[in-house]
Amino acid sequence: MKHTGTSGKNRNGEQGLPAVPVVGLPAVLMAGFTLIEVMIAVVILMFGLLVVGSMQISAIRGNYMSGNTSMAISLAGEKMEDILNRRDYSGDPDLTAGNHGPEAISKTGVEGTGGLYRRSWTVTNETSPTRKSVVITVSWENNRHQVSIASIKNQVVW
Repeated sequence: MKHTGTSGKNRNGEQGLPAVPVVGLPAVLMAGFTLIEVMIAVVILMFGLLVVGSMQISAIRGNYMSGNTSMAISLAGEKMEDILNRRDYSGDPDLTAGNHGPEAISKTGVEGTGGLYRRSWTVTNETSPTRKSVVITVSWENNRHQVSIASIKNQVVW
């Protein structure tokens, strides 16, 4: 707080608080914030911090979900490449018509090894032209979430 003399001017010659009390109160009590103003500022700050905190929680959940989805898509793509690269079109057990799996993913480097992700695939024989439709589904968190990819394997005749 600036020091004022009897003339009402501070040391720098600027006008400060009057040296005499206003409405019966000393000059010290007239300066600063009231308790109500401080409480309102604290409440506004608290609401702002709560909003930022809830946004952080949503961002963490979104990052966790996107990480799991990326891993599931990668696992589905890996299995699709494996199936599409099989040479034995009609004799391979993974290419027989019907549902296959689910198989628990236990791959080194996959978070949640031993059952977080389950992968299954469905093969459907189609005619005219002769081909097989393959749909691979990867699910996680007890089938609460899943991703699927589909492709067609044509019969190559040499």
